[in-house]
Amino acid sequence: MLRTQANATKLMDPTLIPAELEALKAQVQAMHDNERRLMDTVKVVAGLMLGLAAILVLFAWFASHKNYEHDKLAIQKALETTNELRYAAFNRDLDTTLNSRLSAREQSLDRKLAELAQSIRTQMATSGGVSSNSLAQQNEDFNRKILLMVDVIENRNAHPFGLLYFDYAIRAVNVKNFPAASDYFLAASIAFLRSRDDSNLNTSLARLSQLCFPNLKMDDFAMKPLLDEKFAQLVDSLDKANVNGRYTVALVDLRREFVEAKRRTKAK
Repeated sequence: MLRTQANATKLMDPTLIPAELEALKAQVQAMHDNERRLMDTVKVVAGLMLGLAAILVLFAWFASHKNYEHDKLAIQKALETTNELRYAAFNRDLDTTLNSRLSAREQSLDRKLAELAQSIRTQMATSGGVSSNSLAQQNEDFNRKILLMVDVIENRNAHPFGLLYFDYAIRAVNVKNFPAASDYFLAASIAFLRSRDDSNLNTSLARLSQLCFPNLKMDDFAMKPLLDEKFAQLVDSLDKANVNGRYTVALVDLRREFVEAKRRTKAK
């Protein structure tokens, strides 16, 4: 009973209440400080996690991009290799086909020329006392028939001849033999014009302007007089086929570049 009274007396003491309140306030403040520090720690950890996640995302993107570039280069290389193999195979097949066709045509031409030559020899052997003028006329007629036969064969097989001449021209360009390349490109252009293949014709004319004529000089025409003859033949054929001015620009450029090449004393 005495203890109960003492407690009651203690509770009723007004000096003890502010002290307990101050203690409670300190405890509450400490809890708030701990909570704030905990939240700051959580924010720092969350920031670190977000930064680490961003770094991982960037690393993954970089690795995947690097692998993508590597795969793209590998695919490009494989496609280039495949295309080169196919192009080489196409060239071999084209050469085989053209050579077989040309061989057959050449055999036919040789046979016809042999028959014609034998016919002329027979006429000459059986015609005694033939004058020199008659012999010269027969020889001229013989040469004219040969050229006519060659022209007929090339007209009938213009497109294969054009492809063959174009291939020879590219090979001549690769070894920097520009006079021979010009000769073959001129022949290819004439053949493509005869076969009405405008796509390959424009390509051949472009190669003449870009690769051949700028690298020709005056001496090349003296060493290869057929260039003048074939150029004149090409220009004449383009003039005849110049319907509605479709080849006007090409003719102007060709004539100008050809004249400049014939005046040039040193190749570019």
